[in-house]
Amino acid sequence: MESAHEVMRERGIRAVTTNAIAEQAGIKVGSIYDYFPNKEAIIAEIYEAKLAEVRDFLKAGSQKIVTENWRVQLGVLLRDTWTYQLSIGLDRTIVDASYYYEDLLRIARAHSQLFATNYVELLQRLGSPWPEDQLFDLGISVYTLVNATWSYWRLTETQDQIAIERQVALTITLIEPALARNKTSA
Repeated sequence: MESAHEVMRERGIRAVTTNAIAEQAGIKVGSIYDYFPNKEAIIAEIYEAKLAEVRDFLKAGSQKIVTENWRVQLGVLLRDTWTYQLSIGLDRTIVDASYYYEDLLRIARAHSQLFATNYVELLQRLGSPWPEDQLFDLGISVYTLVNATWSYWRLTETQDQIAIERQVALTITLIEPALARNKTSA
C-alpha cells in the first residue's frame, strides 16, 4: 500500500498501475493480486484507513471542547487535525483520487456523514437547541470547508496556511448560530 501511495505522489493518480506498484515495491505483479483484486482496491484501502484515523483524531479532540471558549478550542482542533492528517500521509494525491475512482467517492461520502455526525454530537453536548437533522446538515456544510481547503491547495499548487485559517473562521461562523442561546430564555 505504501508503494501505491508513493507511485501516486511521484507520478500522479493516473499513472498508478499494478505494474508500477509492483515495481516500486520490488515484488512481482502477481503478488499484488494475492491481496487486492485491482489497483483501485489498494487505493481505496489507503484512503479509507487514513480517513478513519482522521475521524478518530477529530472525535477525540471534539470530546475535549467545552462551552466556555469553544471557538478557540475548535480552532486549535481544526489546525491540529490538518497537521495530523498531513503527518499520516493523507495528502492531495489521495484526496484527488476520489475524483477518479467510484469506490473512493463512496468512501468520501461515508466519511462526510461520519464527520457530520461528530459535529452533531459536539453541538448537542455544547447545548445546541437545533434539531438533529439541522445539525447534521450543518456538519455536512462544515465538511465542505475541508474540501475547499484541498481545492484551494490544488488550484494554487501550494499548501498555504491561509486556506486553513479561512476554514477555521468559516467553520466558527457557520456553527455560532447553532450555539446561540435563545434571548427570551436568557
